Amino acid sequence: MKKDIRKKVLTNLNLLSQTSDKKEKQENNILSQLFSSQMWQEAQTIGTTLAMEKEFNTKPLIEQALKEGKTVGVPRTFGLGKMDFYFFDFDEELELTSFGVLEPKNEKKITKDKIDLLIVPGVAFSPDGFRVGFGGGFYDRYLTDFKGRTCSLVFKEQTGYSWQPEIHDLPVEKLFMSQEEECLDEPIFK
Repeated sequence: MKKDIRKKVLTNLNLLSQTSDKKEKQENNILSQLFSSQMWQEAQTIGTTLAMEKEFNTKPLIEQALKEGKTVGVPRTFGLGKMDFYFFDFDEELELTSFGVLEPKNEKKITKDKIDLLIVPGVAFSPDGFRVGFGGGFYDRYLTDFKGRTCSLVFKEQTGYSWQPEIHDLPVEKLFMSQEEECLDEPIFK
């Protein structure tokens, strides 16, 4: 079932990425919710991804975090589904992985206990915070003993699905979802 949901939602995300105005409006709406949230305001260190085109654009999020003096970590993956977060700013040298993902080359690891807020990516989301990921299990493993706060940034195209969570699945604490009728034409953060 997860495989079918993943395939359908990835198709929807590819279509959304071809309508950049609609995608950007949803992103602006979701980011304004995130930036005004207590979990964002209290966090000093943020863990997030360097998004690919069809994913939620994390560049404005990273820019805002750095502007506010927060530390940003992005993941680097290793064999056996292992993942750690490493310091990131826009001056960091990156390398392209075999999965087509950009990762930092530096050795400035940020330990789990230092990440206050982890922004967890996913393909599809249930109303109770469970997610269908991209299939590698990296975040499922990382979250097992993660003590910080978690959230996901969710397009409306990623919602409306239900499935039975597996025993290893862990929900994120908060879903920031597009309120389409309230989507903004211009970002309110700069």
